[in-house]
Amino acid sequence: MKMNHSSTTWQQVLLLSLIILAVIFFSIVSFVYFYPFILAFLFSLMFLPFVNFLENHWNWNRTLATLFTCGTFVILLLTLVTFIIAELVQGLSYLVRVLPNYIDDILYNFQILLDNTFFPFINNITNYTSGLDHESNLNIDQTIDQLLSQVGTQLIHWLQLVLNQLRDFLMGIPHAMTMIFFSLLASFFITKDWPLIMYWFNKYIPVRLFQLVSRIITEWKSALGNYLKAQLTLVCITGVIVFIGLLILQVDYAFTAALLIAAVDILPYLGTGAIFMPWIIYSIFNSNWFMTIGLAVLYSVVVLQRQISEPRIVAHHIGAPTIVLLFTIFACYQFFGFIGVLFGPLILILTQSFARAGIVDEIKAFLK
Repeated sequence: MKMNHSSTTWQQVLLLSLIILAVIFFSIVSFVYFYPFILAFLFSLMFLPFVNFLENHWNWNRTLATLFTCGTFVILLLTLVTFIIAELVQGLSYLVRVLPNYIDDILYNFQILLDNTFFPFINNITNYTSGLDHESNLNIDQTIDQLLSQVGTQLIHWLQLVLNQLRDFLMGIPHAMTMIFFSLLASFFITKDWPLIMYWFNKYIPVRLFQLVSRIITEWKSALGNYLKAQLTLVCITGVIVFIGLLILQVDYAFTAALLIAAVDILPYLGTGAIFMPWIIYSIFNSNWFMTIGLAVLYSVVVLQRQISEPRIVAHHIGAPTIVLLFTIFACYQFFGFIGVLFGPLILILTQSFARAGIVDEIKAFLK
């Protein structure tokens, strides 16, 4: 009897392992090849409450309610994008007017730097090497030539890398627009036919499995929504701090600059440093020490508050202890590198969703 029970348990464990592997494989393939439909599903989850409200309380036709909700979302999105583009165009127009003067100032200060530092240094080297023998002079000249050649090669490599990234970005815009179009189109049909989809699930999928999937989807909706709220809160905090700091520094178009910096703050690797570091370097070359110190202090404040606030705010919104979030991020960083810092909270969200949906209890019941 024990032998049969043990054999049955191992068969159940093997079957469960195969199911888990199949789900993981299907999830990876779906994410890689069918991500527009995953995005469409997320859009549908966002549209459903509004469509259901219009259908149930205002007696709208479901197709009309879905079309109205999707259209309103697209209009709001286009309005937001138009506003951001208008602010950026206004800021760029200002840069076009003042940039030539800034470039002249940089070149002038760079020339002064060369005259006062670099050329005297070269003269000192020349005076020093003039007293050496021919072979020593030749070795020094070769070393300098190799150094300059390496610097030039590295600069060319960086320039090619930037141009390639810019080319890939521009070439990816039509593809991104196409994927967004397919996602919105698919979300329209998913939202419109949601009752039919639920009826199909109820009819062909076991009730227990259907209830489990429903609980998982509900937990995902709640957790992902809270995570997005946390990120939006962090971006807003960054934007407010930067805006106040730029007003104190009396920077023109402070709102546009703060909006751009807050948007860049979403980037996982660069963040606000992609804006602040070139700006600080420019201020140094321009000998504007007030702006240099002010921007450095502002950048330090932004980075410090991000490092302190992010674990607490994210952990609070997803309902996990801060230490658990920190441990998850660190573990993902150890396994996946910097990309793990970005996906660590998402992995914790998925794990929590499965646990809160009762999947652990279902596994225990299956193995008994």
